[in-house]
Amino acid sequence: MEADRYDLGPQVETKALFELLLQNVREGFLADPIYGGNKDMTSWKMIGFPGARYDFRDLLAKKGQKLNIIPTSLIDNTL
Repeated sequence: MEADRYDLGPQVETKALFELLLQNVREGFLADPIYGGNKDMTSWKMIGFPGARYDFRDLLAKKGQKLNIIPTSLIDNTL
């Protein structure tokens, strides 16, 4: 599909369809779980993203240190 070797008809460009599909997969993989992707914040944990936090003031003094922050979703209101 990426190499545009499949014929899906005159109105569908397979390369464009592949690019759109790939973009949607990336968005779902990195999105907040509230939107239905990134189950259990797995991709955020993998890349070290802290999630949707509103405040990092308590971490400012730890510049350059590994923080091991558990990611927080928009739906998680415990923080």
